[in-house]
Amino acid sequence: MNESVRYDRCQQIQLGVLTESQMSAGEEPPPQPLGTGNILFTHDGVLLKKASAEHISDLNTSGSLSLVEYTSSELPRRRLYLEWQPNDSIMIADDSQDQGDWALVDRISGRNRTTSECRAFNTKPSEQGNGTPARARIMRVLLDELDAVEVRHRGQTIRFIRKSGGGVHSEFFFQHGNADLFVRSMRDLHFIESSETTRGGEEYAILTTENQKLKKTFAELDIGDIKSSHLPRESWLPNKLAGFLGNIPDYVQPPFQRSPKSRPGTLLSGDRQTSPDNYQIIGLSGSTNSACSSNSQSRGGSADKSPADSELENLNAQDEKIVNNLPDRQRVERGLPLTEAQWLEFKTPDGRITDSDIIKEIVFRGGITHGLRCETWKYLLNYYHWADTEAERMERRRLKSLEYYNMKAQWLSMTTAQEANFCGYRERKCQIEKDVKRTDRSLQFFAGEDNPNLALLQGILMTYVMYNFDLGYVQGMSDLLAPILEIQVDEVDAFWCFVGFMDMVFTNFDMDQAGMKNQFAQLRRLIEFANAPLFNYMRSHDSDNMYFCFRWLLVWYKRELSNEDVLKLWECLWTRLPCPNFHLLFSVAILDQETTVIIESQYEFTEILKHVNELSGHIHVPRTLEIAEAIYLQLKASETLPNDIRLIIGEPLLPPVAGEEPEGALDEEPTYSDDGFDELVPEPTPEEKQRQQALLEEACERSLFLTYH
Repeated sequence: MNESVRYDRCQQIQLGVLTESQMSAGEEPPPQPLGTGNILFTHDGVLLKKASAEHISDLNTSGSLSLVEYTSSELPRRRLYLEWQPNDSIMIADDSQDQGDWALVDRISGRNRTTSECRAFNTKPSEQGNGTPARARIMRVLLDELDAVEVRHRGQTIRFIRKSGGGVHSEFFFQHGNADLFVRSMRDLHFIESSETTRGGEEYAILTTENQKLKKTFAELDIGDIKSSHLPRESWLPNKLAGFLGNIPDYVQPPFQRSPKSRPGTLLSGDRQTSPDNYQIIGLSGSTNSACSSNSQSRGGSADKSPADSELENLNAQDEKIVNNLPDRQRVERGLPLTEAQWLEFKTPDGRITDSDIIKEIVFRGGITHGLRCETWKYLLNYYHWADTEAERMERRRLKSLEYYNMKAQWLSMTTAQEANFCGYRERKCQIEKDVKRTDRSLQFFAGEDNPNLALLQGILMTYVMYNFDLGYVQGMSDLLAPILEIQVDEVDAFWCFVGFMDMVFTNFDMDQAGMKNQFAQLRRLIEFANAPLFNYMRSHDSDNMYFCFRWLLVWYKRELSNEDVLKLWECLWTRLPCPNFHLLFSVAILDQETTVIIESQYEFTEILKHVNELSGHIHVPRTLEIAEAIYLQLKASETLPNDIRLIIGEPLLPPVAGEEPEGALDEEPTYSDDGFDELVPEPTPEEKQRQQALLEEACERSLFLTYH
């Protein structure tokens, strides 16, 4: 996993807990509220590694790191705070009710993380037993009290340095390796500027409030548009500054035309205009400064550069870094599906499957003929093993059948009193019953009232709750199971194939949606590198959070495609070729085909979301797979492919630069504390195993009797 980031554009929150003295000292909130905070951006999966003594109990705890802006009528100006809050104080709740069609993840609300979930997410279990969340332990510091930011260990660690004394205020380890993205967010909002690159990493100076305003002023001058205009230079700058200095009497602003081929922040070679040798610009203080053009400088002019000139040069440098010299895309063609005759050629006399890599390559290229899917899917989803003989497969299926019915017996034998006293089970059962009634009812396999296949669908989902109770059931899982059950028909086979599929996508259903956020960040990075024009457009329209792809990634395009196309796409993705994250490149390919429409139509975020939803039923899967593979090959062939992209597409990482610490080399490696994590399930003795097996077999027999008699 690479990164997990959320951009909350000025989301308003009431942390209302600050006094003047405590706001400066970063102390715990007082009883009376004073300010309202706007979250500018926040990142999840951030471990607190170093802090003051009062936060020692939270060291090595995962949380969220945010930059929050506080405003109040009682304060003379805004105040920016860096805030970190541990995840273990956050309740699991449905926060997607306002997302309309996105609201597929609907976890059981009001529960704390289980012990096993705490182990998985490296957090500490709640010490309260009544289900009431502990009061949030927020670490907060005024940004003006910090002097610098250090990014270390190849974008995994951030250090904040105090102004007073120059010591370390705090250090954070980003579990998804996205510390550089947090810094980029601060830089984009003009809170920091690059200072120097040291052997240990990069250092950024935190700007004072006055310098922040100055940087923001230059950013708002639309210099990218100015550079691509055809106006003489002496005419545009005074007008752009006029908006900041007030009205200028007897002045009419000339029309401004943007080059249709230019993107914000890009200067096209055809748009260059020769400015006069000498020109006047109005300074921010109201004075008039004289400057010389490049022609006068070539004649030996030594006039100092104005702030506007410096800003123009900085923007030019930033633009050059954005442009990626990617090689041309290769032409890719799809192949024919795997046939019965080909499949038999790979079978040995004792039933083993040879050359599984070649089989996966054929499946990736062309899919599988319909009649062969039932058997082949068992291998792709790790239910059957390629190297097993026929006899070994039969024995494996017998044991897996016994295990399935053991788990099924557990929920079938649940009494009314048990269910009444088991809130988590009861709520999961209720959600499953609701979702099963509306899953793929338009398909013949699930159509009609009293359809026995609906009972199979519900039974498998209920058994999965017993198999993985920490995850349980989340809305959207029924969408993933339905096509598998349609092909497998047998409930045992469908269950274990579903388990294999869930092993690939279980992070989609994280209680804090960290897995989805990580995929959004990876998708954002892929588009930034592979489709710079679209990325720059979306970023300039606050649409680069990729949230409009939520439904695509959550259920692997199930709701965008016809049933047959879903089967073709899934079996292609299950091969994990050409890289494990190929499902993200499929999203990149969809957006690649819609780039012209989105940009030329000047879509904002809402229009992009609407347009994406309207693509349902209109995505050409073979063509999109070809484009996705072509993009993969294009990225792979790039000589300037950075390590974060290499990590996403599964390419070997580049060796560290000379003098730079190797990746993963930390001063203090993140550790999983044993505090509060005793062995979850102690190993039973042989006698206990035998007794337990006898009880389970009896339960299995009884469950079968109750089910079929």
